[in-house]
Amino acid sequence: MASALEMREERKKLNQAAKQASEIANKENRALDLSIQVVEDGYVVEKRVDGSRQIIKKIDRIKSKIKLKKGIVLCLEPKG
Repeated sequence: MASALEMREERKKLNQAAKQASEIANKENRALDLSIQVVEDGYVVEKRVDGSRQIIKKIDRIKSKIKLKKGIVLCLEPKG
């Protein structure tokens, strides 16, 4: 089983890869005159190449049925 340090490093690398992939996709979309959709201030917003924006949908916050306490440890690995 991987140590906590290895898991942290793996998450860090995954986050970096996701950020890099997003940046590349955004650059490609701009070059192809395609719009992108992002989440801003609780809304899904379409950003167009000409700089205009259109609100697509409001994101409704859903209250969790699970009560979490400060300091609780969450397991992100699937059971089994």
